[in-house]
Amino acid sequence: MTNHNLPKVVTFDGEARSGKGTIAQATKDYLRDEKGHNVMLIDRGQTFRVLVVAAARAGVDIDDAAAIDRFLEDEANIAECTQFVKDVYYMDKETRDGLLYTNEVGANSAKIGARPGSQSFVANLTKKWLRDAREDGFDVVLIDGRALEAIAREMDDEGICQYRLGMYFICDPNIGARRTLGYATTAYDDLTPTQRSEVDDLMTQIAERNQLDRERPVEPIVRPSAPICRLPDMSAASAIDANRPMLVIDTSADMTKQEMSLPVAEYVAEHLV
Repeated sequence: MTNHNLPKVVTFDGEARSGKGTIAQATKDYLRDEKGHNVMLIDRGQTFRVLVVAAARAGVDIDDAAAIDRFLEDEANIAECTQFVKDVYYMDKETRDGLLYTNEVGANSAKIGARPGSQSFVANLTKKWLRDAREDGFDVVLIDGRALEAIAREMDDEGICQYRLGMYFICDPNIGARRTLGYATTAYDDLTPTQRSEVDDLMTQIAERNQLDRERPVEPIVRPSAPICRLPDMSAASAIDANRPMLVIDTSADMTKQEMSLPVAEYVAEHLV
């Protein structure tokens, strides 16, 4: 029997630069401010980035898989990484972004994420956060990351949460790159040569990151076979499978962050009822 006191979990999964992080944060704000939910947002991707910085500070060669494994097998390192995750949570946004959200850290997080030790670390931490969420009275937990369906179902089976909805975000790399760089309202052909070069470089990074995530031996990302909603239109969500409540969300249209986020936030709110 379902325990209705367990937090309801919604996952935000998918490809690099697809807008899922922006939408997850907007959904959290909407559920809290407009619907009165007590909402926790878990950013698993950020946790992998913390591991990258921690390993680099310890002198680990990120291109050496065996060295990463040795680092993650050390209990003292795990304890320090757990504390580092807590420290990052309380940093101001500018400091946190400057530390974690660089192109180098983003690229290396895929290498760290390919190692079983990192997946175990983040999975165990996620389960701890879900248990804490219940104790602290959170009724909704949003999880932002990659390859989330399996871990969400596992936590549901273990009686840690109610897994209510999974969304997998995709985006045309050109749109994703321009949106990230602040050129979303300018067509690619209208950009300056310097701006086009920036977009091209970021598109290459997006393609490389997605390929690494698809090919990694541990928890690769896999696009689900599910209804596709092309934002801002969410009408295709009516075809969702109750036995596997998954949606593919395409954010490739030219639209503002509000236009991109609000339809998803409203749908999640309706789905939680």
